[in-house]
Amino acid sequence: METKPTEISSSKMFGGYNKRYKHFSPTLGCSMTFHIYFPSFSILFPQIPWWGRVSGVYYSRVGPKGPNLGLSIINEQVLYWLSGLTCTDENFITKSGAQRAASSEGVALIVPDTSPRGLNVEGEADSWDFGVGAGFYLNATQEKWKNWRMYDYIVKELPKLLSENFPQLNTSQASISGHSMGGHGALTIYLKNLDKYKSVSAFSPIVNPINCAWGQKAFTNYLGGNKADWEEYDATSLISKYHDVSATILIDQGEDDKFLHDQLLPHKFEEACRNVNVPLLLRLQARLRSLLTILLPPSLMITSATMLKLFPFHDG
Repeated sequence: METKPTEISSSKMFGGYNKRYKHFSPTLGCSMTFHIYFPSFSILFPQIPWWGRVSGVYYSRVGPKGPNLGLSIINEQVLYWLSGLTCTDENFITKSGAQRAASSEGVALIVPDTSPRGLNVEGEADSWDFGVGAGFYLNATQEKWKNWRMYDYIVKELPKLLSENFPQLNTSQASISGHSMGGHGALTIYLKNLDKYKSVSAFSPIVNPINCAWGQKAFTNYLGGNKADWEEYDATSLISKYHDVSATILIDQGEDDKFLHDQLLPHKFEEACRNVNVPLLLRLQARLRSLLTILLPPSLMITSATMLKLFPFHDG
């Protein structure tokens, strides 16, 4: 089966391109799709790898008649965006408007799907908060759900795939972010791989899944009954173990989110961070706020005005 990504759609946006790819994932045992938003420069000159661009010496890669002749410096860093319950790789790309800032800052957006698909496991689509569209960014240990290995897909397979097929992307300078279940995934992946990511941020993340109904349902089915295994995918539990964090963790949370107090539990994570002196900026937002931000390295902020439709009205 073809593991090399094949482009299946493309659309222009803010000077760059949204491109959707399909490939077979050996990790998940099925075909997967993902989106990349390429800022304008990487589309025009994909043959120039990121390290040729960050130096600003473009002529060393494309010759003296090539573009820019070393007059500009563009550092195309990467932001992984992990989406929430019920989402595919399309939701963020079509709803967020983050491409405007990504284009101006030279940041590529990588948006994977949220679970394996097409495996026809019994019960995989019976509920919106488990199975298809609800992979919880973990490696399942229960035999029935053995293909649900989104943690390895995000941390290992996808970065390797990008590095091998898209040399214009600087995958060594990556940040990670997400919403709800995706915020949970971003936080846990970041904490367990501090050497791989420059920063993390999240919108309305599920930060303490071992103590909320969404997490308990998913973890029981994916991981079994041993709660010590659950803690390996719980940001509030992990922070006490992986607390050598230098970049401030950023969380935006709507005050009127109906899931705030029973599913998301940001103050549990805030307390855990305080106990081990991990820098955290938890911003509780009023009912409507038209400007949201995603933290990018190094201390780079992306803004998106159109994401307010997602917050604080939580949709998974």
